[in-house]
Amino acid sequence: MADTRTLLDALATSLGASLGAMTGTAVRTMPTVGEVTVDWQVPIQVGGSAVGTVWLGVGQADATRLVASILGDASLVADADIVDTMKELLGQAASAHAHGKGKGLDLIIETPVPATAPVVPDAQHYDLMMGTGDPIRIVGWGRTVAGLSPEPSRTAMPAAPPPAASMGASLAAPPRNLDVVLDIELPITVRFGETQMTLEGLARLGPGSMIDLARSPEDPVDLLVNGRLVARGQVVVVSGCYGVRVSEVVSPADRLLSLEF
Repeated sequence: MADTRTLLDALATSLGASLGAMTGTAVRTMPTVGEVTVDWQVPIQVGGSAVGTVWLGVGQADATRLVASILGDASLVADADIVDTMKELLGQAASAHAHGKGKGLDLIIETPVPATAPVVPDAQHYDLMMGTGDPIRIVGWGRTVAGLSPEPSRTAMPAAPPPAASMGASLAAPPRNLDVVLDIELPITVRFGETQMTLEGLARLGPGSMIDLARSPEDPVDLLVNGRLVARGQVVVVSGCYGVRVSEVVSPADRLLSLEF
């Protein structure tokens, strides 16, 4: 895809969809015009069927409101929250586009940074509309050119399925690319607690040392997948071994807070 405008439109729309999924609120992405001060920008490297770099930018106030729509309190939003949230949302948006209409594109979301690259005059402006509040204004700009497209397959066309079964099979069969990843094993870690110790305390550790984790045995433990919090539960015994009974699946906001970039 060499059309930069189309790519920016798609990324803005997917960003709105990702924000809506995080907040549970319908988000509409509308093209708009007007001036905007860009305080944060996210470089996006484009490869595959198009090559180049595009940026998505947002002002400080709009970035704060965007993060607060997920975390819930604008007064507690720090710059680190803006960086983490923007990268997570745009990562989801880029993945959704690359697996949809943007097949053939490789999109790499870099870490959001304070604005340094100038916004070009023909930048595209978008409003993310959430409920009745003021829209969140984002701006996109950059340039891409046509890249290398894979050659179409020259293999023979497969035989058509029997007419009676073709429609039912297409509706019932799950996507093949999903089957490829469903049996991938992921590391699961149970976190009972954590604390901090001085270097002197660490140096004195030995057999019989006691470490206070400042938690009750009845407190729920954290269940982490690939180091990210996904659920909480109670410790139980299963066939003579320790196990966890899941009591709570964490919210999107909690998952976002647990991310470590």
